[in-house]
Amino acid sequence: MKSTIEEFPAYSVLHLNGQFVGGEETDYFLTMANGVLKSEKKHLMLDFQNVTYFSSIVIGKLIKLNRDFRDADGKLFLCNVNKTLQEVFKITKVSSFVEIRDTVEVAAKEV
Repeated sequence: MKSTIEEFPAYSVLHLNGQFVGGEETDYFLTMANGVLKSEKKHLMLDFQNVTYFSSIVIGKLIKLNRDFRDADGKLFLCNVNKTLQEVFKITKVSSFVEIRDTVEVAAKEV
């Protein structure tokens, strides 16, 4: 199953699904995220609830995506990140500059 997007008045939620290793699934996710960036909505929540793997290649793309949202006066949030990925984001220092929230609902209160 591919990632899906859910639209709300002030933000979008991209529900990620599966493993992200830098292939077709990653290109699809980035295309969807960049579509939000180009829209009037400048805030995106990435829902990691159904993510089982996220490679270092994709982490680099995530860092760039976060910078792109900030440059557009928007926000990128990572939500529902499992403990294993939280640890990876902590070790790689991603969590020091990308907003991570427990749930989409918590992140939505910040936009």
